[in-house]
Amino acid sequence: MNTSKDSGRIASSWERWVPGVCRLAAVGLGVLHTAAAVRRFSMNADGISYLDIGDLYMRGDWAAAVNSVWSPMYSWILGSVLYIFEPSARWEFAAVQLANLAIYLVALLSFEFFWRQLMTHRRSRLGDSRESRSGLPDWAWPVIGYGLFIYTSLGLIELWSVTPDMLMTVWVYLASGLILRIRSGTDSWAAFVGVGLLMGASYLTKSVMLPLSLAFILAAFLSAGRQRRLVRTAVALGAMLVVAAPFIAAISSSTGRFTTGDAGRLTFLRHVNGISYPHWQGSVDGFGQPEHGSRLVHNSPPVYEFAEPIAGTYPISFDPSYWYRGAIVQLQPARQLIAVAASGLFYAGLFFMDLGAITFGIALLSIVGAGKIDEWWEGILNRTLLLPALAAFALYALVLVEGRYIAVFVVLFFGDLLANLVVKDSHRRLAGVVAALMAVFLVVRIGIFNLDGVVALAAPHSAEQTSSNRPDWPGEPAEVLQELGVVAGDHVGVIGYAFDSYWARLGRMKIVAEMPGTVADIFWYGDESSRTEALGAFRRTGVRAIVAESVPYRANTTGWRRVGESDYYIYLFR
Repeated sequence: MNTSKDSGRIASSWERWVPGVCRLAAVGLGVLHTAAAVRRFSMNADGISYLDIGDLYMRGDWAAAVNSVWSPMYSWILGSVLYIFEPSARWEFAAVQLANLAIYLVALLSFEFFWRQLMTHRRSRLGDSRESRSGLPDWAWPVIGYGLFIYTSLGLIELWSVTPDMLMTVWVYLASGLILRIRSGTDSWAAFVGVGLLMGASYLTKSVMLPLSLAFILAAFLSAGRQRRLVRTAVALGAMLVVAAPFIAAISSSTGRFTTGDAGRLTFLRHVNGISYPHWQGSVDGFGQPEHGSRLVHNSPPVYEFAEPIAGTYPISFDPSYWYRGAIVQLQPARQLIAVAASGLFYAGLFFMDLGAITFGIALLSIVGAGKIDEWWEGILNRTLLLPALAAFALYALVLVEGRYIAVFVVLFFGDLLANLVVKDSHRRLAGVVAALMAVFLVVRIGIFNLDGVVALAAPHSAEQTSSNRPDWPGEPAEVLQELGVVAGDHVGVIGYAFDSYWARLGRMKIVAEMPGTVADIFWYGDESSRTEALGAFRRTGVRAIVAESVPYRANTTGWRRVGESDYYIYLFR
């Protein structure tokens, strides 16, 4: 009996079916998350702006659509989906979630391309070793790889979230795969041009990718052989600029100043400088004065008006850079240290708790497999994808870190480290045990994370209600408004948090006045004359109606119409 052949056949069988099972799990969980999102009419504030901008692009109104905060690529996709399929109001958010699922599946294919290149590089590393060496067992590669993809895509980015982060992973995985090909010796002109074009596409998806693209192109340079790599790197940079430059020119023309995007500047103003958002009215502490902020039309409680000149369902969110033009970014060491410390805590929780088994497993095998100094230097050159990953971690750490921002870079970081793990054959069993623990950890982690989603999907609708008792579906306030004679294109006001007034988007109405929910109790519990004054301020802005959310149970709602059984109420001006 030939046991070696039997073992080989078993190993070969594992290599065939394990990736298939992992792929099926990734697809199945993506479909499950999408089903839950469709059932819940999931949407978020950023998504409304992307949808509005997509509509403008599809109508050919590029002057209004070009925006220095919201990058265009994701809007083009969502706008195209709605333009082609023309879903009804009840199905609009479902169509968006199905578009997100399609992007997720493309991201899965891009990840598989990247992971295959890592496996090729890993085999090359083991084959080139001067001694008898081994790395992680072959069976562990698909389990750990797909596990990282699923965890970062569904747990950190969140498939239901209407943001461009999932789309950005497509370009990053593809570019990283090409860099690995360059590292393996396939440093053709096409690979460098591909990296440049993909980095240009990533900038059109998220503006933060413009500086990070330089790290990717530098990684391609370091991964290439010495022959002509400088010229080829310059070509990659040129390809990126060919894609990015037209949009840079467009937003620079729109804002009247050179800019590559204002999202980072606004995030710094809010989260590091601590400037008020929304409705900043100016500062006396050196942050400047708004060139054209929202207009305060009533003092107590404050009511703001912002009808012109910005388009969109909620103009404050549609183009924040317009309302915050004149704000001055300040470097404040104390506040900067607080921001960096908060980022450090986030990273510590992610790498040492949420993904602690991966971190410690890599650390242990790196110590066991530590080689001589010349081998370490060779290892650095074989880990060039750490450069863009660490650059992303550092860049976000200065301002604000969220899981969706750094998800794809977590995969790059761990992937390049795992691919370069090399231990002596005497430690092969240890490598197998560590790999098994990492794989089990990821499977359990993903299982626990998705258990809540399965329960929520199976739960009756009443179990989904929150303490704010929202309408049965996001468009219900718009339906009531239409019954009262308010139609698409009409101006409306909001008492509450206008960023998530999704009903206005579904009814194609424009929010032009707002009383923030944080001060609404002054209105609801004030005397009759003060409420009348506040309503008069709303009337003078030209709104047809006011939609109030989270109205207190004991509030005087005489003259208001309740939206179903929710705590939303509507006041119609006659």
